[in-house]
Amino acid sequence: MSIRTALAVPLLLLAAAHAWATTPAKIEHLAWLAGCWQLDGQPAGAGEQWSTLAGDTLLGSSRSLRDGRTVGFEFMQLRQHEDGRLVLTALPSGQHATDFNATRVDADEAVFENPANDFPQRIHYRRLDEQRAHARIEVAQDNPGQAIDFPMHRIACGGSAPAR
Repeated sequence: MSIRTALAVPLLLLAAAHAWATTPAKIEHLAWLAGCWQLDGQPAGAGEQWSTLAGDTLLGSSRSLRDGRTVGFEFMQLRQHEDGRLVLTALPSGQHATDFNATRVDADEAVFENPANDFPQRIHYRRLDEQRAHARIEVAQDNPGQAIDFPMHRIACGGSAPAR
C-alpha cells in the first residue's frame, strides 16, 4: 500500500462518519406512531393519538385523566423542516410551545432534546413491537429520579380499552 493510499483511507473513513452524523433524521422513521395509544394502567382515554404522516408532519395529542376528569393535555407536532431538522413541538396544557430537536432517530426509537427547557429536557419514544411503545420524559443528565415513564399499547381509534 502506498503512503498516499494509507493516508487517504483514514480521511475517507472520517468523511463517511461525518456524513452519517450530519444526515438529518427522517420523519418517515416515526410513521409507526400514527394511531391511538392507551397508557398502561390508566383509565380508558388516557394516552396519545397521532395522525398519519402527511406533508412531512405528524400531529399528536395526549390526555391525562383522574377520577373521570381531564387533568392534563398536550398538543404535539413532529415536523421535518426544509433544512432537514426534525423537531418535536410540544404545547402542554395551554402553555407556550417548546421545540425539541431530534438527536437520535431510527426505525424503532427517537430522542428529542432541549437542554434549555426546565422539564423535560429530553423526550424519548421507543417502539417495543407493533402493539406496544414506551415514552419517557427526563432531564438531560439521565437522572432516573427526574424521569417519568409512559408505557402504552395500541388501541383502535375511537374505541376504548380496559385499563391494564
